[in-house]
Amino acid sequence: MPVARFLLAAVIAAALPGCKSKEFASQGKGTLSQPDVVMEADPPPPFAYWAPEGSTIRNHPREPEIWIAETDGGSKRYYFGDRCRASAYQHLVGRPTDALPEKPAGVVWREACTNCAVQSDVNRARMNVSYDENTGLIEAISCG
Repeated sequence: MPVARFLLAAVIAAALPGCKSKEFASQGKGTLSQPDVVMEADPPPPFAYWAPEGSTIRNHPREPEIWIAETDGGSKRYYFGDRCRASAYQHLVGRPTDALPEKPAGVVWREACTNCAVQSDVNRARMNVSYDENTGLIEAISCG
């Protein structure tokens, strides 16, 4: 069984550079940006667009399906999967917050500036939209 898991992880990792979210691709938005990262996670996350350029991605030591991207400077970014379908909205990063579509019924979104205080709870089904308070431009869209 460990060999099969390793082979599956290898196949997924090999597919990462060109992977697309099905919804994202079907909307004609293009390919998700894939930064240059070191992939040490086994299994790897389904996407790496969330990781900073040059970071190393590892599995969370205690929580399956949570990944951590760490840079040489020690900063960390956590990835809680794509349950909220944030991958379908990555084309909005760098655009103003008014470019966001109307929130679908029954969906949980949180919009907050990157320096604003937010509750530190984690809800993997919630989409978080972080924007620059001065420019109003979206800096990140993620689940958590």
